[in-house]
Amino acid sequence: MTAIRRLIGIAWRNVFRNKRRSLLTLAVLGFGCVGMILIGGFFDNILQGLRDQIIHSQTGHLQVSALGYFDKGVTDPYAYLLRDVPAVAARIERVPHVLFTVPRLQVSGMASAGDATVPVTLLGTDADREKRMGSVKAGNSKTASVHIEEGRDLEVSDPYGAVLGKGLLSALGLKVGDSVTVLTTRESGAIDSAQYVVRGAFSTVMKDVDDRVMKVNIASARKLAGLGVVAHTLLAVLDDASRTEEIRDVLVHAFRESGFALEIRTWNEVQPAYGQSRQMLDRVFGVIQVIIAVVFFFSVANTLNMGLLERVKEFGTMRAIGNGRTLVFLTILLEVVFLGLVGAALGLAIGSGAAGIVSALGIEMPPPPQGSSPYLAMISLSVPLLVRTFLIASFATLLSGIGPALHVARMRIVEALGYV
Repeated sequence: MTAIRRLIGIAWRNVFRNKRRSLLTLAVLGFGCVGMILIGGFFDNILQGLRDQIIHSQTGHLQVSALGYFDKGVTDPYAYLLRDVPAVAARIERVPHVLFTVPRLQVSGMASAGDATVPVTLLGTDADREKRMGSVKAGNSKTASVHIEEGRDLEVSDPYGAVLGKGLLSALGLKVGDSVTVLTTRESGAIDSAQYVVRGAFSTVMKDVDDRVMKVNIASARKLAGLGVVAHTLLAVLDDASRTEEIRDVLVHAFRESGFALEIRTWNEVQPAYGQSRQMLDRVFGVIQVIIAVVFFFSVANTLNMGLLERVKEFGTMRAIGNGRTLVFLTILLEVVFLGLVGAALGLAIGSGAAGIVSALGIEMPPPPQGSSPYLAMISLSVPLLVRTFLIASFATLLSGIGPALHVARMRIVEALGYV
């Protein structure tokens, strides 16, 4: 035990024998770790913000509908209506962690104003609950998930009011206070129309939604479509997005026991854009991690080779007084391990501080592809990100030291003592 302690002590002192070279290696490791933390944390924050905005502006955490609606409802929406809305909503809201539900009725039609005619999705909803869901502000967004760009939001007491996506408002050439006519097909097959007054314009994270969606009170949408108290979907809003899968399983069991023939989709199943974005950013970050790990490997290996070549006679002397190749190898390897651990720890400390500074500054970024709203550049620190960064720096340093350590340990004593 004493010998091991002595070996560790010697290795630790050797790390800082050449302070300039050691500081250079630590700087490479530290700044590489800072880069991984900032890039990885930025990507994580983008994904968290996208997730929250999708959930609170479009999908809720869970969507409940009549069996078959998600697969076939586009071609025949009136055949897959959720008819027992109050009872289903009450059953969902009894489940722990479900905050509330939002009924939605989706009607396709044509919106006309003056000479402009645009295909629209008329979204009938509960104005108060829709407003409550959309008011949540994602971590990296400057505004609520559903931001009222002009005018005001929908009111329950306003049967003829409508709020339009800002892209749709622009396409129709409308402004707040103007009238818009919507033409659609009723459940019976007859053509009908209704006129609404534009109360406001909204924006979300998805430009496609802003360009085609028009929201009205669900009672107005039902009246236009010739329907009773029905909906296409019930959105369940939870207190924690991480519980989505858990609550979905609970609801599946509850519906089976209650005899409801329903299906449930999670927010990421309904909106695949998040999964696609995650895959892309994960691959980009994976490539960045590989590049930084390679830089670690060759930078540290080069520095170690320079340092070890200056100490070949020292290792020859160790061998000459009876120390074996294994001890020489372990001594060098311990120095490398200490160097990697110190560099990784330093990088984590600086990276965490830099992440806090960037997040505090809140640098504004332009809207993402297919997005319509700017967001703030913020860094999300997570334990997995910090652990992964620490391990990459440590293992890259360790691997870079194995080759030089083996080379020196295998040298013959005479060759090492006479090395110039």
